[in-house]
Amino acid sequence: MTNRRYQRSAPAPPPDPALVEGSANEVRRRLRQAGRKDVAERIRKEAGRDAPCYGVPSAEVYRIGLDLVRRLRSVGLPATIAIADNLFRTGNVEEGLVGAQIVGALARLITGDDFQRIEPWGDTLTAPQTADALGANCLSPALAAKPSLVKTMREWARSSNPSKRRAAVSAFGPLVREGRFMTDALEVAEVVMKDDSEEVQRGVGTMLMEATRLKSDRVVEFLMEWREQSPRLILQTAATKLQPAQRGQVLG
Repeated sequence: MTNRRYQRSAPAPPPDPALVEGSANEVRRRLRQAGRKDVAERIRKEAGRDAPCYGVPSAEVYRIGLDLVRRLRSVGLPATIAIADNLFRTGNVEEGLVGAQIVGALARLITGDDFQRIEPWGDTLTAPQTADALGANCLSPALAAKPSLVKTMREWARSSNPSKRRAAVSAFGPLVREGRFMTDALEVAEVVMKDDSEEVQRGVGTMLMEATRLKSDRVVEFLMEWREQSPRLILQTAATKLQPAQRGQVLG
């Protein structure tokens, strides 16, 4: 009789290609139908580049993603990641947002080993919205499951792609909001505290603002060390939720 304690679980079957392609194409069809020229222009303006997009309002992107989340409830994480990969690979802003949303819906199942499937998405980022979605929904759960990935986030923070740098700091937002990974988050923040990209400045400022919820004294100490070197936008964003006395201390 085989001892079940030492039995290895059978590997999960590969995702059904028809499911992956069909799901991704249905998302594209709906996004294309909902696209608006004025919204596309706004997305590109916020991105500071000619980011590929349909021009779909964020609320509608979320609804399209939510419909897919509901349809994928029984297919599991591997198939969901495969669909997200299909969407992310295009570099399209809204497709990436939906990809991050469907993976984030299964965040509780993400392990450190899943990062090898998620990692290539960093090189497809073309806008801050998608960078934040990837960071919060996909990278953050992987970091929580495998803290050694902090080293990889430091590498991302040195990328030539500003959206990838932003994703690196955004990944810590949900964690520092709970008072976790503070030392690691500040080490990654140090890499971009003099960044000349406004997109990255807003990203690191927002992450530090989240950290002030539970660790305001530590964040203030960190900001004081960088006050004379960092762009004003980082300091202003990070200090948004500080008490008036602390805010005055940081901003001078």
